[in-house]
Amino acid sequence: MAKKESSAATAKGANKSQQKKKGGGPVKFAKDVRGELKKVSWPDRGQLQQSTTVVILLVLVLMAYIYAWDFVFRNLSQLIFA
Repeated sequence: MAKKESSAATAKGANKSQQKKKGGGPVKFAKDVRGELKKVSWPDRGQLQQSTTVVILLVLVLMAYIYAWDFVFRNLSQLIFA
């Protein structure tokens, strides 16, 4: 029985040491992040300007759409409740 208990304790100790090696810490994380960022295909200046223009135009269109519906419902509610 003593052998079984000592082998179980040894297995627990081995599992703990394997778990510690699994992470790697903040330095390894920073190196991994840097490596992944090198793999990214970054847009050039023209693509960035085009995407920014599209986003700004879409925001303005949606803003006008929401404002129009807000105006309609505000006036309807004033007609009904005033």
